[in-house]
Amino acid sequence: MSFFAHEDRGGTTLVTIDRPPLNALSADLLEEGVAMLRELASAPPEAGIVLTGKGKAFTAGVDIKEAADGDPDMGRRLLWGINDFAAALYRLPCALVCAINGHAIGAGGIVSLAADWSVIADDDALKIGLPEAKAGLPFPQIPQIIMDQEMDPVWRRRAALSSELYSAQQSIATGLADELAAPDALVGTAVQRARDLQAQPAFNEIKRNMRRAALDRIDNVYATRGTN
Repeated sequence: MSFFAHEDRGGTTLVTIDRPPLNALSADLLEEGVAMLRELASAPPEAGIVLTGKGKAFTAGVDIKEAADGDPDMGRRLLWGINDFAAALYRLPCALVCAINGHAIGAGGIVSLAADWSVIADDDALKIGLPEAKAGLPFPQIPQIIMDQEMDPVWRRRAALSSELYSAQQSIATGLADELAAPDALVGTAVQRARDLQAQPAFNEIKRNMRRAALDRIDNVYATRGTN
């Protein structure tokens, strides 16, 4: 069984995380996701990619049961699963838009930051944030690089050190998301945004240039892996 459903929306590939009930990121899911993203990167959809979640959550973050397992091998799989998944998202050579349909916690917030644009459902019950400090899970290297690149330093400090969870409307000020949409218009809005971004002739080049320093840092993480 796949953890990701794919659908073509007029040239935009809609990818849906499907691991009930909260789309928690298990080691198996992350490894499948990395392979999927690398395949998409090898032949990018002509009108970009939209990533969303099935059900009431975008993703509640790392699978807590696996994180608390105590098995060193599982710990390594999760650590590098998160690193590899975040890197694969960030390296996509086409427009990536997140359609945040529900809670986006921890790694869910990192996924949003790795996108070129994030549309979030205007839902009072929805929460988004980076509560790794509260959960006792320091940020892996590549999520940290993405946070450094994509968040205003003041909001990065506030979000990461307080573990506060923000409402959809607050997420715009923090930089964790970019645009509000009515829940029933969320995916359609995200698909249109991906098309609009990708339709710009210089989009891919500008994206690559803006991320060059962060991508160099990510490459260095892999170059020095196992040497420290």
